[in-house]
Amino acid sequence: MSELHAFTGLFRRFRSFVLRRDVEVTGQCKMCGECCHDILLRHKKRWLKKERHFEELCREEPDHQRFSITGRDEFGHLVFACSLQEKSGLCSCHADRLPLCRNYPPKSLYYQGGWLRPDCGYSFKAVTFRDIFMRRKRMRIPKFADVLQQEQERTEQSRLP
Repeated sequence: MSELHAFTGLFRRFRSFVLRRDVEVTGQCKMCGECCHDILLRHKKRWLKKERHFEELCREEPDHQRFSITGRDEFGHLVFACSLQEKSGLCSCHADRLPLCRNYPPKSLYYQGGWLRPDCGYSFKAVTFRDIFMRRKRMRIPKFADVLQQEQERTEQSRLP
């Protein structure tokens, strides 16, 4: 990953730790199949850069043979596509898909500085420092209209017998 990804991921982990709020995955799958392309795989906590490491992964976990190498990204990581995707974009073995696919998108993607495609049905929702600051500010200084409304309701209730 690039230095920008590393810094972004570090900042996201720091913010989550300080605010004690984990990122949430929201939305739902659009079943477009775009996540079945441009896949990066990890083995032994490292992104795959060499074909021999991919072959080693396939020996240890034969289900990964469904992936085929389609090229490299700008950082030299191997890029894969799933061979079990149908032309319609749907998975031909949806019931038996790998945890990698079943748990997409993982929170770890967010904490590593990654992001989702803009057209993906899923998104990451994280609490920011600004969110916390604005909530505290609103709690200390209520809107004048709300205070006035509460006073009017109290006055009306005191008039009732």
